[in-house]
Amino acid sequence: MTVPGTWATVLAGVATLLLLGLGGLLLFLGLRARAGVATTLAENATMRALLDGSPAVATVVRSDGRVEMPQRMADWLGIPAPRYLMDLAGEESGLSPEDAAALTADVTAAQRSGRPFVRAVRPVGSTRAITLRGARAPGAMGATGSILIWAFDATDSESEIKRLGTETARLGAAYEALTGLIEAAPLPMWYRARDLRLSMVNSAYVAAVEGQDAQDVVARGLELVEGSGRGGPL
Repeated sequence: MTVPGTWATVLAGVATLLLLGLGGLLLFLGLRARAGVATTLAENATMRALLDGSPAVATVVRSDGRVEMPQRMADWLGIPAPRYLMDLAGEESGLSPEDAAALTADVTAAQRSGRPFVRAVRPVGSTRAITLRGARAPGAMGATGSILIWAFDATDSESEIKRLGTETARLGAAYEALTGLIEAAPLPMWYRARDLRLSMVNSAYVAAVEGQDAQDVVARGLELVEGSGRGGPL
């Protein structure tokens, strides 16, 4: 009479052990999943921090024209975060109608042919210069027909280019003035390069050595004093 009771006790114990084992397994899997989620969240936070501190800002334009733009880019344009590509244009902020239309054409061409594009824009009423580089979004983003646009703040670069252009123009004007002064001198004047070869001569020098022109004299290395060679007057 005690055998069935004993078996019942054993079976109950086995069931309890199985339940405990299953519970432990579920607890382990849950903790591991939680750790994985925590790691993923930490990686996402790190990636977000890197993107926020990056000199470039990414914007995604979906196939239906919807725009996914971070607030940082919207701040560059001086507009609220837009919903559609057409929302980028504005009268007192955002892109000018011309820039917005050109960007829309670039995006459409990129969606149809996959051709990347580069466009420089300047927000209305702002001194900020922005360079846009767009191409089809990677397939890993799950964004078929979408365009990924990277925006770079080119204000400092453009200012430096403008400064260098102004400096180059100033030096060019100074060189032209000096060349004109040397050319107008009644006495032979010349300039030698570091290897002591003639690099520039004026008309008086050309006449003195009976050359055809300044280019001919420099090419032939005609010296003002015969036999002076490289050791001639500087």
